[in-house]
Amino acid sequence: MKKFDSARISQVPAPVETPGPTHRTTAELKLRKGAGRHYATQYLIAENTAVYLLRTNGLWASVQHGQTFGWLPSQCLERLEVQRSKPQIPVRPVTGSIAAGPSAASAPEIPDEDFIPTHRSTADLNLRKGSGTNYPVLRVLAANIQVRQIDELGTWAKVSTGKDVGWVPSAYLARINVRRPATGIEPMSPTEFTTTVRLNVRKDAGDRFAVLRILQPGTLVRVNGKLGPWRRIMLDQETGWVPASQLQLRYVVSKTPVTVAETTLYRGASANYRALAQLPAGEQLEVIASRGQWTKVRAGRLEGWVHSTHLG
Repeated sequence: MKKFDSARISQVPAPVETPGPTHRTTAELKLRKGAGRHYATQYLIAENTAVYLLRTNGLWASVQHGQTFGWLPSQCLERLEVQRSKPQIPVRPVTGSIAAGPSAASAPEIPDEDFIPTHRSTADLNLRKGSGTNYPVLRVLAANIQVRQIDELGTWAKVSTGKDVGWVPSAYLARINVRRPATGIEPMSPTEFTTTVRLNVRKDAGDRFAVLRILQPGTLVRVNGKLGPWRRIMLDQETGWVPASQLQLRYVVSKTPVTVAETTLYRGASANYRALAQLPAGEQLEVIASRGQWTKVRAGRLEGWVHSTHLG
């Protein structure tokens, strides 16, 4: 039967080999069907159980336990001292003759240590030495194999499987959203900030996690940790995560501040609002409210907003 560089008519199930363990669990854990607590639990794994780590996705790890695949919290896994070789992606043998094509550089022998997948195959594909069906086949990629796209030429894409590099038809690749493993949480001394927009507080550091509550603009929060572009805030009985870009450091001013320099009194909490008056340095004011870097004050008969850095 003629081989196509797309889905083949007869699907042959690929054998799955059970690799040796690479990590152990540090607590009793639920093996879930996906990377998150909202996924169903398959069964409980006891503490000190050996598993094989396949990959990580944020704060979660994809593992193999016996013949079962699932997800565990990555912070509850500890690497074993004895290192085993990485599991090999199942390969089906290439049958039939392989057409001899133009000379091309062979795939590198050293695995791609910085392998972060960007696409997945939507069908069984021939991984070729070059961008055309006249190039030799290096191996056959099964459907739903994750790859990293390196280059594109016409209707062909150069991809890496983490071990092999070759070319496949780009029409049979679908983009995926896999993030690099998150680094450790960096603790911070509790610091007061205010929200600048209507803001979702999430259970963990990422948009894919569940929303715990919604905060309105100008809400005072206390930050006690950071992870990349996310900040951990203190709630009533737990903590949540918000983007750092939607927080402003809170400026603390006295209830009866004075202007430290000549400043403008605006109608609203922004310089885009209409100016009401120009206040001289040393003007005593009464604080009414605050929002981010702006403070609402009363100056004589006028009420308006001034920038908090101009108050002392």
